[in-house]
Amino acid sequence: MEDGKISVRYARALYGFAVENHCEDEIYQSLKRFCDNVNGGIGKLCNVLSNPVLDDNNKIALIETAIGEPIHDCLKHFVRFVVSHKRENKIVFIALKYQDIYRNEKHLLKTKITTAAELPEATIERIKSFVAATFKSDIEAEIEVDPNLIGGFMIDIENNRLDASVIGQLNQLKESLLRKN
Repeated sequence: MEDGKISVRYARALYGFAVENHCEDEIYQSLKRFCDNVNGGIGKLCNVLSNPVLDDNNKIALIETAIGEPIHDCLKHFVRFVVSHKRENKIVFIALKYQDIYRNEKHLLKTKITTAAELPEATIERIKSFVAATFKSDIEAEIEVDPNLIGGFMIDIENNRLDASVIGQLNQLKESLLRKN
């Protein structure tokens, strides 16, 4: 079976199990933390989990350590299930798919707001409100400061970008001038 299909099936099963047990929010938060904790080391984690020398209890302990506290009992049960079915090397991809399913079901847009300088909380809230009203959805916003923008901001919503930064405008001007030549 294709790896992507495996991840989707397990993520859907976890989401259904979580909904039945009224713990989908807690599991979502735990899996977000898990993905943040393994960010950049996904391949290494998957390789370690694929190692046949490492026994199932150590694999479970490694995954639970990467998830961090608190871990809901439903998620602990699911981790044991995944390891017992020899799918532990897919756990990161299952976690990512679960987050996609959760955000889709809860009408939650993953949004990243990048600003040139630290903005007051009131301004950030206005940007969030604008995005939420425009897309008729709740948003989950990650805020980042990047002085390279020079001024303004960029908003990444799912796979779309609104670039209202000075550097973005300078790059557009540069491209426009290069096309004319």
